[in-house]
Amino acid sequence: MALPSTRTVASIALSLSLLTFAIYFLNVLIGGPLRMKPWLSDVGEMLTLFLAVILFVTGALAREAQAKQGRAETPAGEIEPDEPG
Repeated sequence: MALPSTRTVASIALSLSLLTFAIYFLNVLIGGPLRMKPWLSDVGEMLTLFLAVILFVTGALAREAQAKQGRAETPAGEIEPDEPG
């Protein structure tokens, strides 16, 4: 079984990070300005935010690995499209 590419890992991790942060944000919004009973406790909020941060860092590191791999595959003397000059 083949391992997923770094691009796939980065996309999934960043998407899940956004989803978990949205859950955290909605819980805070419900408990704050809307004055309703939030569905997560303080510990639940902390764990949700912690998971969002872990997924975000994983996605960022996977994107960096992908960029580094792309730079390594560029032949010497050839200018990359995202570099000025």
